[in-house]
Amino acid sequence: MKQHKYRKYLQLLCSLLLLLTLTISLPAPVAKANIFSDIYNGFKSFSELPNEVNELKEGFQQTAEELQQAKDKLTNTTQEMEAYRTQNEALQEQNRQLTQMVDELQNDRSAREEYYHKIKVTIFTGIGLILGYFILIRIIRFSMLHRSRKGDRLR
Repeated sequence: MKQHKYRKYLQLLCSLLLLLTLTISLPAPVAKANIFSDIYNGFKSFSELPNEVNELKEGFQQTAEELQQAKDKLTNTTQEMEAYRTQNEALQEQNRQLTQMVDELQNDRSAREEYYHKIKVTIFTGIGLILGYFILIRIIRFSMLHRSRKGDRLR
């Protein structure tokens, strides 16, 4: 037990010596003893506070004005975007109507071409039938004439 107390005493003594050595080796800060310069510096910094407050107020007002300008620009931009959106919708509707009109014109043209094609086919068919009729009549007459000549020769 004595040995335990002796160790504690030795540790305490070493710690104190280390603390004393550190205290002596580290430089101590220089103390200021001029109270009048401290008071003067305090009054000086206190008197400069209103200027700083005024600068802060001016900065705040400038920032508020910039914010208002940004809000105005945002409002104008929003209005322009709405106008463009409205104009775009109108143009899309106009484009849809024009597309519909073009489709109708193409359908009318196709119908007209189909009608003309039917008329051509009908005319050519009629001409073919008429020519066929005359040719058939000629063939029949020729064959009848040829038979009648054969029959006359046989008699």
